[in-house]
Amino acid sequence: MTEPDGPAPATDTLVMTEDFPHVPVSRLFARFVEPAELTRWWPESAQVEPRKGGAYCLAWPSLKWMLRGTYARFEAGRALEFSWAWDHEPDLPTRVVTLEFAEHEGGSRLTLTQGTYGPQEKEQEDRKSHRLGWTYFFSKLRRLDTPDDE
Repeated sequence: MTEPDGPAPATDTLVMTEDFPHVPVSRLFARFVEPAELTRWWPESAQVEPRKGGAYCLAWPSLKWMLRGTYARFEAGRALEFSWAWDHEPDLPTRVVTLEFAEHEGGSRLTLTQGTYGPQEKEQEDRKSHRLGWTYFFSKLRRLDTPDDE
């Protein structure tokens, strides 16, 4: 997972890029919008209305956490944009996550943008927490298509 090269990254957004060799874009996209696929690598349970304007609710009952939002953009196999708000952190602002999917060298490239974050310490801690969380969960997502002998 990489943040862009060059000057120091902006602190008001989080931008990450991950390549998924040998994973078709359609399969990668499905892993973000189909409950049975989502729960293989991210939440314990998922309810999804896979369409623009549709709602989603991802839940971790063992932690008593729920992540909710709606899809502002839903382009099958190309892009998702959705709001992001945790029930257990009501003081944090709603964030926006954009996922862009592209074919790349026989597989897929995923670019994630999340924000916005203010300059305050709590906001920057949230940005760092999101980067660490996405890094962890994208590694789980990657392992879904890694043969056991690698």
